[in-house]
Amino acid sequence: MVTGEATGSLGDADRQPSDAPRTVVVTGASSGVGRSIVEHLAGRFRVIAAARRIDRMEQSFGADPNVEIHGLDLEDHAAVRQFCDALLSREEAIGFVVNNAGINRPGGILEIEDQALRASIQVNALAPLTIMQAFLPDMTRRGFGRIVNVTSGAPLNCFAGFGAYSGSKALLNALTVTAAREFEGANIRINLMSPGPVRSEMAPEAPMAPEACHPTLDYLMQSDPGVPTGRFFWLGYEVPLVPALAIDWLNGRASGLEQVAVDRCRSVAQEVDDRTGEDREDHRPA
Repeated sequence: MVTGEATGSLGDADRQPSDAPRTVVVTGASSGVGRSIVEHLAGRFRVIAAARRIDRMEQSFGADPNVEIHGLDLEDHAAVRQFCDALLSREEAIGFVVNNAGINRPGGILEIEDQALRASIQVNALAPLTIMQAFLPDMTRRGFGRIVNVTSGAPLNCFAGFGAYSGSKALLNALTVTAAREFEGANIRINLMSPGPVRSEMAPEAPMAPEACHPTLDYLMQSDPGVPTGRFFWLGYEVPLVPALAIDWLNGRASGLEQVAVDRCRSVAQEVDDRTGEDREDHRPA
């Protein structure tokens, strides 16, 4: 359970170093979770809010001096790169990123169209990757960064009819954990957050308000170096992405798992090794 009490709260000014960058980029800011996150953070940060529907953002927080609105279509890879380059050219530092934007193109495996799958992968995984690639070098130089990639329980559940969504979020999860491991020594924290069953345009009948995810977000955005990295969080809980299995992946050995053809797999592998060993002997120079 994530309480935030052990390392403080984002709202506690004493937990924020005086030189910590105070600018946060939030994508998918025009509705649902993204809009609620912008409104939640605007009192403490300068927020760069990005989404396709500029009119929605202007209605929600156009009068807020702490929010800067940008039109951005995350399906357009070149536009995402241009957006990042423009920010890097004029911003002194961006210390926080919330990759929230996402799309859901339902359809069974036999009905998924190539374009729907490609769009899902671009928006849900490749756009966050592009944004991480843009800002991580500067975060590394400054020795500080917090990135929260908004994911879902879909890759863990794989509900029928949502293959494009589940698959694209699974890719996001893998990229996030990999990035976290590559940058874990630089006071950079890169985590996954599922907002939970909250109301949005994707799920208008969900039982919870988008604000339910705010305490988890606050926990992950703390400047305290004790904040974990490369983890998955949902409604204040840490959810294991990888089961605790006694597996030696590189050497092909495991314990505590149901065996279905272990002996035969090892026998075949040994037979192949024996044959290739004989071939090597046959071709050894005299």
